[in-house]
Amino acid sequence: MARGKRKRAPPPPTDIDNFASQLKADPSRPSFLDFPPELRTLIYEYVFASTGGIHLSRQTARRNLASTSALPRVNKQIHSEFSSAAWLLAYIITSSVALSFTHIVTFLNRLSDAELRALPTLHAAAAQRRITIVLRPGTALAHYGLQTLLERWLKRAGHPTKKGTDVVYEYVLHSSCTKAEVAQGMQELETYASRMPEGRRRAELRRIVAALR
Repeated sequence: MARGKRKRAPPPPTDIDNFASQLKADPSRPSFLDFPPELRTLIYEYVFASTGGIHLSRQTARRNLASTSALPRVNKQIHSEFSSAAWLLAYIITSSVALSFTHIVTFLNRLSDAELRALPTLHAAAAQRRITIVLRPGTALAHYGLQTLLERWLKRAGHPTKKGTDVVYEYVLHSSCTKAEVAQGMQELETYASRMPEGRRRAELRRIVAALR
């Protein structure tokens, strides 16, 4: 019988998470909402950094960013503030399966102008904020000639009128993927990159190829 996948243990609670649990259990304690808004924002930013950022789901139906912290579960107001701060301040981590970036396009299209300006771009580092895309190509590289998802992503990157086309991403290969698994199809992908005219499309493809090597 095949063994099931071992569940990864959740990260240990931080002092902020312990405080959040105590506050939820005993509302008579001094309220987190008594802190000045500027201090609460600093605490949210600390939580984002200490938990490694927040995760953007590949499910595009809702505008959600998920955090492992207990703080946004204290009450509705804190949840609302935490979510608003996340869109403006947090490192964002998401994944691309089979070279599909559709959910990231949806994410960009839903951003307000202020949220979009808060992202790292070619022209502004946004205080070293990062958007990390974890690549899980599967068999997509082996059948690159039949794939259109990556090409759509590259075309969008080179399209100056699309929303968020100057956003900068960090690409990494998923830890479960081996170099042998992505080797097939890499030569074709690299040849395609070498023949592409200089510009944002080629630069983006080079970043993806570098992560897959």
